[in-house]
Amino acid sequence: MRLVRILLVVLAVVAVGLAGWALGARDAYDAPATADPAPAASAPAEPAVTTPAPPPREQATPDPTTTPDPTTGPAPAPPRPRIVGFGSEPVLPKEGTFWRLSPGAGLVTFVLDAQHATRVEFWLTPTGSSVSDLSRKIGQDTNGRDGWLFNWHYPDDPILGHLTVRATGPGGTAEQTVGLYHPDTEQP
Repeated sequence: MRLVRILLVVLAVVAVGLAGWALGARDAYDAPATADPAPAASAPAEPAVTTPAPPPREQATPDPTTTPDPTTGPAPAPPRPRIVGFGSEPVLPKEGTFWRLSPGAGLVTFVLDAQHATRVEFWLTPTGSSVSDLSRKIGQDTNGRDGWLFNWHYPDDPILGHLTVRATGPGGTAEQTVGLYHPDTEQP
């Protein structure tokens, strides 16, 4: 993931450099031709003719049926975060649609690939109806430079719930939910 980000930054820098070079290296076609540095001394000087300035024009009211110029419009909204991938280390086995934690207390690292995010939160909600008020935040990551990671030391208690990851950024939020299961006894 870090290599992909580095490559994208390098491509962006090269693109900006090429655009600057292309815009700065052009000749100004509409520039006036350069005058002869030494005008002929034998030509008599002509009197300068001044013309009156045209009267100021009144500002026209904008026509509501025309489309506005996109170059003068408001800045585009920031992009909304997007969750590209979500996994764990070690890889948790699946039982149906639930990830199963190893029996006993343990450690699992949740790994998230989210674009345009500034913060990622990890929420655990028990299964059932009308339980959203029982959700609890089990962790967060505010530094995505090394990827969005969270190390969770889970207890030796039975768990049957939903793990929700919420990526938040300037353009809004994105969520992804997986089932999470922790048996109360070791299974053969």
